[in-house]
Amino acid sequence: MNSLADISVIVPCFNAERYLRVCLESLKAQRTPQIEMIFIDDGSTDATGAILDAFARTEPRAQVLHIQNSGVSAARNRGISLATGRYIAFVDADDALEEDGLALLYQTAMRTGAQITSANHMLFDVEKNRRVPVEIEPVVQQPSEIVKEIIHMHRIYNNIWNKLYDRTLFDGGLRLDETVRIGEDALLNMQLYLRARKVVHIPETTYVYRIHSQSAMSGVRDYSEAHQPMLESMNRLLRQEGIKELYFRDYLQSCVWIDEKRRGIRACMSAFNSRIRPLVLDGIDGERIPQKDRRLYRLVVSGRFPQFYKLMRVFEKITGWKWGIRR
Repeated sequence: MNSLADISVIVPCFNAERYLRVCLESLKAQRTPQIEMIFIDDGSTDATGAILDAFARTEPRAQVLHIQNSGVSAARNRGISLATGRYIAFVDADDALEEDGLALLYQTAMRTGAQITSANHMLFDVEKNRRVPVEIEPVVQQPSEIVKEIIHMHRIYNNIWNKLYDRTLFDGGLRLDETVRIGEDALLNMQLYLRARKVVHIPETTYVYRIHSQSAMSGVRDYSEAHQPMLESMNRLLRQEGIKELYFRDYLQSCVWIDEKRRGIRACMSAFNSRIRPLVLDGIDGERIPQKDRRLYRLVVSGRFPQFYKLMRVFEKITGWKWGIRR
């Protein structure tokens, strides 16, 4: 291993033999900058461990750690603790980097001094053999605004595998929440962007994300229930940072959107006051709500928000105007 690595690339692996070799080849092709590859074999029961060990014997930049199955967040956290590079990047074992993907991110970070550098990515649907580019439009460069986008489940800012992070952002033990299975990367990004002084997004595509039957979200049957731990953790984070009031509208919209996606408007609003409102109002200081959101806050507090929301959705259909659920 090179103790002077520019980038530590952390790759959690669990029963990934089907796509792992493509991932390894894409990592091997990254010639600049200097990288170290940290593979965490998360208790795989297929040939994943053997493939990684064979790769490490011929690739001096690679190290492999075999652990008991603990989940992707625990595996990534082990990797963060082992990282020695100036920057950290994450790659999933069933995905791949574009040629020079890390070089593009690194050169931008060095040129601009950005502590987080993000890029566009490509979705590759394995079953349909179709590639779909995912691009930001418009680009947001202020960390506080990016936090708002993350709360709204942004398709680029939420992910951790299309970014380069200054390793000092993880100082003090900042890690992924191992109790959250869906949305854990968004929670980490919220905290990292709140810490970052400067962030940059580049238009190049640096990463290929595979969509297949074994993807994390493919087995999720109840979208709303699956996201509840994330919403509860997000609530705690916003409260701890003292900024929940600042993002009141955004958090409310996200809670509604997630529930509505699974249950539909009518069922979502019928259960809003008992199901969603307590979480939205938890820890809120009404005096700190921004003026522009005061009316909305009063509607939630009074229990009249469901009627308002259903009227707004009718208005949306008539005019095309959106209440604010943008993703």
